[in-house]
Amino acid sequence: MAGDDDRAESELRRQLATLIFSQVRPATAADALAAAGWWNLLARLGFRVPLVVVHDCGLLLSGGRLGSARTVRRDGGAGAAAGPALAPATTLARYQSLLARLAGAEALEELTATPLRDDALAVILARLFGDVHLRWAAPGLAPAELPASSPTYQLDRAALARAHDPTWALGFIQRLGEHERAVLARLDQIEAGSLRLLGLFSAEGGAADLADLYHLVGTAGATDVVDFSLQLLPSLLETKRRPAAQRFSIDGYASVERRGNVDALLPGELAHDDDVFVQKALSDDLLYYGHERQNQSAQRLHYLLVDASASMRGAREIFARALALALAKKLSLQGGEVWLRFFDSRLHQRLDLGRAARRDLPRLLSFRSERGRNYARVFGDLSVEIGRLVRDEGRNVTITFITHGACRIPLATVEALAARAQLCGIFVLPARPLDLEYLPRLHRVEVVTASSLARGADKRRRALEIIDGAAGP
Repeated sequence: MAGDDDRAESELRRQLATLIFSQVRPATAADALAAAGWWNLLARLGFRVPLVVVHDCGLLLSGGRLGSARTVRRDGGAGAAAGPALAPATTLARYQSLLARLAGAEALEELTATPLRDDALAVILARLFGDVHLRWAAPGLAPAELPASSPTYQLDRAALARAHDPTWALGFIQRLGEHERAVLARLDQIEAGSLRLLGLFSAEGGAADLADLYHLVGTAGATDVVDFSLQLLPSLLETKRRPAAQRFSIDGYASVERRGNVDALLPGELAHDDDVFVQKALSDDLLYYGHERQNQSAQRLHYLLVDASASMRGAREIFARALALALAKKLSLQGGEVWLRFFDSRLHQRLDLGRAARRDLPRLLSFRSERGRNYARVFGDLSVEIGRLVRDEGRNVTITFITHGACRIPLATVEALAARAQLCGIFVLPARPLDLEYLPRLHRVEVVTASSLARGADKRRRALEIIDGAAGP
């Protein structure tokens, strides 16, 4: 362990020495500490770049979150201290130019309109530097993460640069300048809407996986789903039912128990000698009044199923995924659990959008199916699972499935599901009038027609009508 700590501390000093080339001001020890955290996140994605680049670009992306807004030097690389003495002026001038263009880009302004969390900021940096990193012959960097607490952060940068030659970082800085247009193009390609959508969900259930988040911010195919989701979510009433702390009635006794609170102790127990009382307490032999227990209904489970087969591509996919996300948000605000699963020829991994929406959102937006479809198998497996949940756990289940007009499920399977759970079918853009024998067995049916999706306002209104119906009594 001591060897790992020494390697991490040595790498920290070597990385901090590169800050002599920093072209963003003001810069403090707290900024260096924040940059080390971003560097560690980048390292988990496989990008180990000089800390100075993470520091400068990260401060621009943080948008003043760490204090005052940051500005780029404009002295053509002839600025402070030992930096120009160690690096060619043209290299630093080109680096300054890149940072200035990044700082003035409209895409950056859009990204920083709301404060970015550290994980989101790190994946943006990974997107910006990824291509350049692949072309850079990186020196042998230690695999250790940089320590989050060390007195080294307070050391003078010039002193660190004298002790640890930072010129190894110039190769990467030079390549950044040479690929300035590519870096700026990468910035324009980053999907800011996905990050705004992510910010609408709390991080209580855990942060998104870095690899999923990295894929999400560079996935152009999710743009339409994100845009429609951002139209729906702000319209949802932000009220949340929280369970009360009181679990028992205030008055009324139901029994005499061996366990309870001191205030429910039978008065006769206090008549024992001290030694006897202590012995009875240690032996769980004291008697308590038992209060009347309130009737607590089983917690409701909202089970959302989204068809991910090839028939759902295009307008159907956009509407279905945005609707499912908005439904999950609305239902979770009302209480209960919300599970979502994609299906095609089988049921896919469960996403817990009630408690861990921020963690699972990238998977919702980027999921792709390549497995054809087999609805008999999917709903047969679902029937077995719902039977177990109702029988063994006493769950109160509502199932909402979003699909197209050719989703044919065996009638016996639908009847078995309808006997155990509330069933709602949402059919998006059926190619012909619905002719499914199980429709009368569903407790609720919603049809989204082409006329409903013809205009943005009509599409939004139809989605909100479905949400209100599903979230009603």
